[in-house]
Amino acid sequence: FNRGIFKTFGNSQIEDFWLEFYCNTTNISKSRSEIHTSGYVWRYVRASMSLAGLLPPLCDEGSMLLDGGYIDNLTVAHMKSLGADTIFAIDVSSLDDDTPQQFGDSLSGFWAALNRWNPFSAYPNPPTLSEIQARLAYVSSVDALERAKTTPGCLYMRPPIDAYGTLDFAKFDEIYQVGYAYGKEFMAKLRDQGELRGVVGAWDETDEARGLRRTMAPRRASI
Repeated sequence: FNRGIFKTFGNSQIEDFWLEFYCNTTNISKSRSEIHTSGYVWRYVRASMSLAGLLPPLCDEGSMLLDGGYIDNLTVAHMKSLGADTIFAIDVSSLDDDTPQQFGDSLSGFWAALNRWNPFSAYPNPPTLSEIQARLAYVSSVDALERAKTTPGCLYMRPPIDAYGTLDFAKFDEIYQVGYAYGKEFMAKLRDQGELRGVVGAWDETDEARGLRRTMAPRRASI
């Protein structure tokens, strides 16, 4: 896994990117979120992808780093603190099954196993231990996500990827096409509603009045 990421980034440093970049990780040694804006790209990208149980934490200056999504999977608050006026926040997290459970105050392991193998059962399957642990890990991130949706200047985007799981890496090309099509439609809708004015470019009012094409001038504050 490390070699695969290194082949992509080599010895590149985050601070040398021509576009500003950061990634976040969860420091399980100090129980806090970390934001990385310098250092070897491959190391911190690797750390930010390290899911507990699948990959060992990445050691960094004595601390152990895991996926930043355990604390905040959509870092809108941090980007706001950097002075961004407009943020395109794209949520690609998988959804948990929220089917109401009705197995009562106790649970029989025999019944749970039988129910899981019974295709005619009308009862939903109780979550497994690993599923419960995964949900617990992202509780804080879900709360941060809900706050991000109501942040002023945040354009929240949720592509139709609910059918895909967190580990569906083999379906990358398919997911890419779904996201690309959604992005084109989302931006076209914003353009038609006039909400892109001053966000991704400046309109030439004179040309607009004449019915001519618009000119796009990049703004530093746009993300």
